[in-house]
Amino acid sequence: MRDEARTQIHVFDKTTGKSFTSSILDAGSENDFNTITEDGGRLNFEGMYDAVDDAGAAIVAQIAERRSLSWMGEQQVLALADLGTVQMLRTKLARETPGVLVEEMRDLLDKLGADLHDPHLAPPTDADAKRGTIEAFVKRTSHRNSFLRLMPGLVEPAGSARFLISDHPVVFTNPFPYGDHGLQAQGILVHLPLSPTLLLTWHCPTIVARLDRLLCTEGKEHATLRAYGRRLISGEPAAISDEEVERHNVVQVTQSRRFLFSHAADFSCVRDPLTTEPRSGQRDALVHLGRMGEGPPPRRRMPDGWNMVVHGPRDHCLLHLEEIDPDGEGITARTCDLALLDAAARDPRLDYVELYDGPRQRRHLGQVKLETLATRGPGWFRAVHFDDSLRALDRHISETSGKKSIEKRPNAETCTESSAGRRTSSLG
Repeated sequence: MRDEARTQIHVFDKTTGKSFTSSILDAGSENDFNTITEDGGRLNFEGMYDAVDDAGAAIVAQIAERRSLSWMGEQQVLALADLGTVQMLRTKLARETPGVLVEEMRDLLDKLGADLHDPHLAPPTDADAKRGTIEAFVKRTSHRNSFLRLMPGLVEPAGSARFLISDHPVVFTNPFPYGDHGLQAQGILVHLPLSPTLLLTWHCPTIVARLDRLLCTEGKEHATLRAYGRRLISGEPAAISDEEVERHNVVQVTQSRRFLFSHAADFSCVRDPLTTEPRSGQRDALVHLGRMGEGPPPRRRMPDGWNMVVHGPRDHCLLHLEEIDPDGEGITARTCDLALLDAAARDPRLDYVELYDGPRQRRHLGQVKLETLATRGPGWFRAVHFDDSLRALDRHISETSGKKSIEKRPNAETCTESSAGRRTSSLG
């Protein structure tokens, strides 16, 4: 990532907290990174990236020159998806992740008394990791298709702040408090800096749909999001504030392995999150195994109280629960989010629902539907299995094994149609 005619780039090392200058060609490079040395032979597989790199460089140059995506056809969109895929898979962080997971699994099996000398439990060698990189590249179609389901858009700074890039440049954010970080996650945003003044962002279809709906409204509320939506649909860059640019840079810091790269020598925006965010130091893997017997990690951005997250095949939402019936079938509860409840209940088969008490997930039900319970009053519903025969089996098991009680919330208010719009899913 560099400005015109620059041959040098500034590098920040998270492990030492120091910065230095490097040539652009050498920045982030490592001797024999793409060479397998085994049994006296050497295989350099750097050349397998040439076609993708050439196509990626060509399309990035055109985007930078035109500062627009509106000119792109099907082949250009495919090349852009391939660029994102390869930039995500070829990094050292991606390569080292399987080995870290194997070591974590070995530690777990060791505690269970397994024989770690079993060759089937041996950790991968450096050559194994490099062969894994080759395999991931050859079999990258599924990742590329995941990129293709997302809508690409451009973002540019409105002020003087500039984008950083890291040794793991493809990063993920999710504006929803219950959202995951993965290409197939609902609500996902995938970011790749193209230059100090241009950021490429792929948008989840559910976000694009929300922006489309906002464009049909008027008024001062959500004016910034409407402006963003118009630029996204037009293919032109959306201008963002210096504060928003710095937020993007913090994501590069926290999701990088070790090195950050910048056109300028000022890395103050890097040092701040390293001080305040304990997870911002050197990163050894993209994911880690959870601890045996523990539930999912808490979601710190979830609102207080009881909430149900609903994931359907095409959309998702969060229902705030005013009351839960511990004796009801499945998850029986009452919400004041009547409009969202009505929309979710129209889907005959949802992927899953999750019940949260603040940041903690308490229950997870898959392959469900929501049934409204009009006889119990406004906002009452139950989440049950969509298949009636399996639902009957679940009822039988519940009746014979007994139910676990769930705390009831106070009856906070009476739900009315006028209060149904209080809480809605949004990008914030």
